[in-house]
Amino acid sequence: MLSRLIKTTQATPYLLHDYDQTLLASSSLVNVQYQQNDYQALLEHIQKGSDQGWILFLAPPGKPNTQFFENAGIDKSRMLMIDANKVADKLSLLSTLLQSNNYCTVVTWVNELSEQTRLSIQADAELTNTSCFIYCKH
Repeated sequence: MLSRLIKTTQATPYLLHDYDQTLLASSSLVNVQYQQNDYQALLEHIQKGSDQGWILFLAPPGKPNTQFFENAGIDKSRMLMIDANKVADKLSLLSTLLQSNNYCTVVTWVNELSEQTRLSIQADAELTNTSCFIYCKH
């Protein structure tokens, strides 16, 4: 699914400017996006960021299209992925990954996210200064 979504945006500029910022909840490190196919903030963060560490995709809804990221100027050798079928508890694993200090950015997709869980994720991200992008259905 993600692969299809990203491929369809390849005909348009890599930094899309047609999203409603009122639907976006973010802190300095945690960015929660409720539009599942809007990757503008993620691309801007990766393109403008000075950290050249690992970018981890945790349980994406499809295989990320690495060509899309390369065309946007992002080295695909920096990208790692954990398949959804290998993850039992996504939010618990997300917390562990953020605390590990092994990644500059972690990206994941969830069905819903409570404010308490978001605050917990934000605290985990702040421990290691790791950016987190969460694409949420509700």
